[in-house]
Amino acid sequence: HSFFAEKGLTIFDYSFDEHDRMMAYSLTLPFVSTMVFAASMDKNAVPGTTFKKHREIAEGLLSEDNYLLAEILFNPHSMEQLEKVINRMEFMRHVILGRDYEEAVTFFNKLSYNVGGKAPVNSDL
Repeated sequence: HSFFAEKGLTIFDYSFDEHDRMMAYSLTLPFVSTMVFAASMDKNAVPGTTFKKHREIAEGLLSEDNYLLAEILFNPHSMEQLEKVINRMEFMRHVILGRDYEEAVTFFNKLSYNVGGKAPVNSDL
């Protein structure tokens, strides 16, 4: 591995199943999220900056080969990631319908932590 280390690369050894799990997480999760966004879009809507950025991500994803996209989604571990997305969407629906500000703030703090932010004080994150 020293050849790769000299190049600043790290090599990981994975079983086929571990590889499939990692690919489901790193590809299925963002692909499904982007596809749900694209499926919900109104082509005639006037987007703001955030919407435009998401649309550009969707355009990039959908420029990929359809068979490649299907193979990624048909990964044996993709359903686990899809279920996570569905569960989070149902939770968000619950929070929004209940207009539960406390739960929303707790959720936003968890999201911030998930993307690299600090865990809030007195948090069980």
